[in-house]
Order: sequence, then C-alpha cells, then structure tokens
Amino acid sequence: MASVAPVRSQTLPVGAVITALTIASLFSGGIKVTLGFDLRLSYLFVILALGAILLLTERPVLPVKPFAVLVAWLVFSCLATLSVAPNLIFVATVPQVIGIGFFAGFFLIFFANARSDPVSLFEIYVHSAVVVALIGLPILIWTGLSEDFWRLRSIFAEPAHYATAMIPATAYALATARKAPSRAVILGGAMLLTVSLTGYIGIGLSLAFVVGRRWWTRLLLAIFGGLLLLAAYAASPEIRMRIDDTARVAATADLAGANLSTFALLSNLWVAWSAFTEQPMVGGGLGSHRFSHEKYIGNLTGLGVLEEYIDQNKQDANSLFARTLSEQGFIGIMLIFTFIWYFRTSYNPNHQVISSAILVYFILKLIRDGHYFTPEFFFMVVIFMMISNNYRLPDRLRQPGPE
Repeated sequence: MASVAPVRSQTLPVGAVITALTIASLFSGGIKVTLGFDLRLSYLFVILALGAILLLTERPVLPVKPFAVLVAWLVFSCLATLSVAPNLIFVATVPQVIGIGFFAGFFLIFFANARSDPVSLFEIYVHSAVVVALIGLPILIWTGLSEDFWRLRSIFAEPAHYATAMIPATAYALATARKAPSRAVILGGAMLLTVSLTGYIGIGLSLAFVVGRRWWTRLLLAIFGGLLLLAAYAASPEIRMRIDDTARVAATADLAGANLSTFALLSNLWVAWSAFTEQPMVGGGLGSHRFSHEKYIGNLTGLGVLEEYIDQNKQDANSLFARTLSEQGFIGIMLIFTFIWYFRTSYNPNHQVISSAILVYFILKLIRDGHYFTPEFFFMVVIFMMISNNYRLPDRLRQPGPE
C-alpha cells in the first residue's frame, strides 16, 4: 500500500471527517428504515465516507494485493454457486457479492488512505464505544420504565448485537484497566447490564485470552470468568432459561418449548447441517441459506407454538458459523480458520492485545451473528490483518516495537 494521497484542500479536516463517518458506521447498524429491505444508517455513513475519499483526495490509494484476494474469493463464490445451484446465482449470490465487495472494498480503501495507523484507529473506536455505552444508560432507564425491558442495548437493535459489536472495545478496556480504569468500569459495567449470554461469554473469553498474559494468569482468569457465568446463571432467569433450553435441546433433539433465541440458533444450525451434508465442499452457494431454510425447515415437527416463528433468522442463520457451513461448506469454514490462524500473532505486545480482543469478537460473531453487511466486522477484519506479523504495513503506519 502506498503513502496517503494529499487532499485538495488543506484547510478542511477531511481526514477527520472521513474517520468520524467511518467510526459512526460501526455503531449505527441498529438504526434503520425498512423499505422492503433494511436501509441502515451505517450504510449511509459508509457511502458518505467513501465519497469523501474518492472526491477529496487527488490520488486515492488502492491496496492492490488485498483487493486481488477479495476479488478472487468473490469470483470463486460465484463459480461455486454455478456448480451446485445455478438458479440461485442472481437471486442469492450476486446480491451478497455486491454487498460484501462494497463493504470490504471500502474498508480496504479507508485504511489504505487513512492518516492514522490501525492501532490509533482502533483506539478511536474504543473511545467512541465509551460514549455509546454511556448513551445506553438513559436509554436503559427509559426502556425499563416504559417497556419493563431492563437490559442495556444502547442504540443497537438488541442486547446481543450490542455485546458483539462492543466486545473488542470492552476486552481492550479490561486489558488496559491500569492505564484507564474508568473506561474499563464503563464498558465492563455496560456489558454486564446487557444481561446477554453472548456478552457474558465475551467477558469470560476476554478475561482468559485478552487480560491474561501468562498461562497461569489466563488459567486463573478463566476460572474467574467461569465463576461469573455461574453467578449469572444463578442470578438471571433470562440466562438460566437460555442455558437450560440449549442443554435440553442438545440432549433430546426436541425444540418444542425452547425459548425463541435458542430455537432460532439451533433450528438454523440444523438447516445448515442439512445443507452441508448435501453439498459438503462448497455448501449451497453464497446467499443460499434462506433457500435451504425453506427446503429443510419443514422436516422439523412437533414445534407447537414455535411454528409461528419458524422463519426466525432464516436470512442470516443467526450465526456466522452456521451460515458459512450452509453456504460455503468445508472450504468456507477452513478459509475462516486459516485467516484467523495466519494473522493471529504480533510481536508488538499492544498489537497482540488488540488482536486477541478482535479474536473474541470473531468467536462471538461465529456463534451469534450471521449478518454479512455489518461495518464493524470488516473494520475488525482489516485491523486484525494489518497488525499481524504476517502483514507488512507501509513505513508511515509503523509503530515502534518494544525496546
């Protein structure tokens, strides 16, 4: 990637505006208008930021190698769909290719043209996350008093979405609590107020793999995280219900009587497994899960009142792991884990903390969120890649390592 291009007008804080728009997109996906499809505020921020980069820089930088890899994967996805379900190429795969190509391409261009290094941009995200957490407190009081909903979600659609998008910032804040204790208290406390099993799993993983630096501290913090989960299980009927229902369904294969969240996750996982067994190597094709859902979900019987919610999360499978298994098969799953394994380490200790915090995000995303078009996902993917030992940053973005 080449050096940043000069902007046309040095009197305008163009870089700051682009960064602000990009960071805003990470938190605004829950604000949307439905017009036959979801038009999210985050999409508008990304479009404005991309326009600013293309129009207000004289020579926008294009990261050729990452773009080539992205295009190669998108072409492969189209060919895979053509090989197993050619009738789905335009109704399923092409829309996903356009969306993924747009968001992934934007974040590659954003980081290539950014005036700040990836670590500084991540820290801006963390500072912004503190503001979002604080905004969530009056919203929590309002929803609690007006709807009897005492779970923090801030400006996100639901607490689990808050937990997933905010876990990298929370993990990083906990790991750097000595430097900024108030930040750790705000983000950690807000995550507890979500009363979200996803968020609590994230806290446990953060304590074990981000805060802990040596094997024995990781072991102790993992035990402590486990005790926190046990305390949440004992104290929260919501979490206890979800864990009990998941355990019961896993033991009996009977979804009847499960809570809606457990039903959405496990029914989509069952559909994904059915699609995988039919096309194990490449799955049913990118974007095909909703069609696989329509094909296989009717085989589930005895659902009782859950019949009304049988299409819950059929668009995104409720889990990136389930959706990838369904749509891209063994090759897709292997590509995800190969990417994580290849870019997982950094010689710089601060970079490693950030990398570990993003790894916790990836785990929660694989478990609980199957949406492809969430801007924070691509933001985290590019940072995870750029701070790795196996990625060579341009000299202007390099931070000195420890002496």
